Amino acid sequence: MVGLFADRRTRHMILLLMMTEFFWGMGAYFVLPTTTVPTYLKTLGAPAIIQGVTYVAFCSLPMLLGLFSRAIIERFPHRKRGLVILHFIAITPYLLVPLLDHLLAGRQNALLMALIILLLGISQLTLGAIAPAWLDMIAQVIPPSARGRYFGLAAGFVSVGGIFGGSALIGLQHWLGTGVFHGAFLATAICYSIGMLMFWLAPIHETTFDHPPEPALQLRLRKALAACHLRLDFGRFVAGNSLQALAVAILPFLVIYATDLKGLHLPQGIFSTLTLLQALGGATGAFALGWWADHRGARWPWLVMTLFIPLIVLLYPLGTLAPILILCTLLVGMLNSGWAVSVPALLEYSPDGDKSGYIAIANLIGFPFALAGPLLIGSIIEGNGYPMAFIMTGVTGLAAFAISLAIRGRRQMSHPHQEVTVDTTDQ
Repeated sequence: MVGLFADRRTRHMILLLMMTEFFWGMGAYFVLPTTTVPTYLKTLGAPAIIQGVTYVAFCSLPMLLGLFSRAIIERFPHRKRGLVILHFIAITPYLLVPLLDHLLAGRQNALLMALIILLLGISQLTLGAIAPAWLDMIAQVIPPSARGRYFGLAAGFVSVGGIFGGSALIGLQHWLGTGVFHGAFLATAICYSIGMLMFWLAPIHETTFDHPPEPALQLRLRKALAACHLRLDFGRFVAGNSLQALAVAILPFLVIYATDLKGLHLPQGIFSTLTLLQALGGATGAFALGWWADHRGARWPWLVMTLFIPLIVLLYPLGTLAPILILCTLLVGMLNSGWAVSVPALLEYSPDGDKSGYIAIANLIGFPFALAGPLLIGSIIEGNGYPMAFIMTGVTGLAAFAISLAIRGRRQMSHPHQEVTVDTTDQ
């Protein structure tokens, strides 16, 4: 941890960034898209295809605006302040959902579900516009030798916050009963706001966001796409990550399967307990995988993660046995913290310089897979049932593993048969 705590100012910055992650994680676990949100929609009568559309809004839409991240941030005279403002735009929908539920639930459920999806989509689009600039900021202030530990620590703080959030969610469920979903969305907005206060206090200088003038979008696309060639580790990771995005689309349907008459037929209120277990799994996985990625590179942690979905869908039908359900839920939690591995991998395998363009193109390539996955799985469940959906996602997870096996190790800047132009003027 020496690289993370080299001096007093760095320690102060890291502590406040970790508190940002803690409160953001606490808020996120109140409305987890793999437990709370699908259960809430089920109480409104949402079919599987609507569950899939909602997961698209949560996990796919953030991939769309990444290429414009730097241009959006640079419109603000003070970039750090701009990041905070954009985050509060993303927080606002969580205040509006309880109000809409109060006005429409039981009378206009279809309209309510449509507005929920719209609001969550706006929130996630905004976060998607923030993410590449945020990750590039982290890449500028954290040395390469410590990034695995940083993101492992950050994902761990998110999950520890999630443990508090998951525990509080169980308390809210006992206290508010059917009003638990109102309380969960409001709690998320409060926790996210506190997290942004922590970030505002972090000593990150405006020069962190300075880069040479951004080249034309067409040139940026050409450079980023060249780096995605399958001869390069970055390209192989992007391909495996895209298939993984398709496979993990099964996750929000697991809690529905657990409480469905055609599934495990467990009590609907189990969603809060599953949330807490996912937080515990996320915390354990984040610290362990982040440390592993730092010491051995991201390849092996990433390969292990691609095998989680095949293992989960193989075991989940046996989830009436408590140890198996607990194991699968812990693995789902580790996947929720998977960015402790995937982000260091993106930074490790992508060319040097401004990372935001390479992160954005990786997300853009993964978008069709992340978009198709929930819709496809929802359709398969409606037409053919859960077993076929489990088979499809298990095979896709194995395909992600097979492609990722070709990753050789630490980042290669280029392949002997292909030149990749790299901007290193800001290093």
